[in-house]
Amino acid sequence: MVITMDSKINKGRIEFNDENYEKALSYFDTVAEDDEDYDYVLIFKITCLMELERYDKALFLIDSLLAEDDDDELLLYEKIRCHIALDERSEALATLKKFERIIPKDNKNVMLDIARFYKFLGEFKSALRFCNLALSIDGDFEEAIYEKALVAIAMGNDEIADNCANKLLDVAGDDKYKIIPIFMLKINCGKLRDCVGIVDSLEDKFQDNTCNMLRIVIYNQLREKLDVNVHLTDDADLSVAEAIDLLLDYEQTGVKWGFVNDVGFIIM
Repeated sequence: MVITMDSKINKGRIEFNDENYEKALSYFDTVAEDDEDYDYVLIFKITCLMELERYDKALFLIDSLLAEDDDDELLLYEKIRCHIALDERSEALATLKKFERIIPKDNKNVMLDIARFYKFLGEFKSALRFCNLALSIDGDFEEAIYEKALVAIAMGNDEIADNCANKLLDVAGDDKYKIIPIFMLKINCGKLRDCVGIVDSLEDKFQDNTCNMLRIVIYNQLREKLDVNVHLTDDADLSVAEAIDLLLDYEQTGVKWGFVNDVGFIIM
């Protein structure tokens, strides 16, 4: 039985939809350049090659299509991804600059994608600008707020990062799994008192050891920040929460000794 070209394309699409990219390529590769469906098939081939991490071959096909239409937004987007994967920073930046010039600025997800590209390439001011563009479209866009916080941390701007963390707390509601990353943002910003409040708010949401583990993170951060430790003069039960309170009081008041749970303590 002779298999027609159209049936091979259809077989390739079936394998593609099943994420069998190697098998899909074997069908798509049989389509000749003079076939009327060739350009259509190339889009599938590019995706297959990128999924298989053959970025140099994908880039060759992308450039061949861009030679016919150099303002194709989808192809430019994939070209950026290929250059980044191939560690071709200058080429990625040049393509990204062109992409940002031609793309409409009313799609918050595309603005966020551009921000992520710039962050990955170390262009943090541009990344921050596109995070703000995404947020100008949707001020409660959680992914953009979080991305903005990460960019701010990379820039060493704890104030912006902390403002983002506070905004995320407002929009996260009672979702404990959204609150944990906010806790980590606060840790990075050095807002350890805020971290205590976050853990306290999570107390009834976890039935395991999660909150105690988070308190240990806070305690270790405080120890490193203050370059001290809590020592007891006798054996006693001292919870991590109590040790944190002692270090926070020491940070605020300078008091380095006293009594807790009927035993003496000294901070040094």
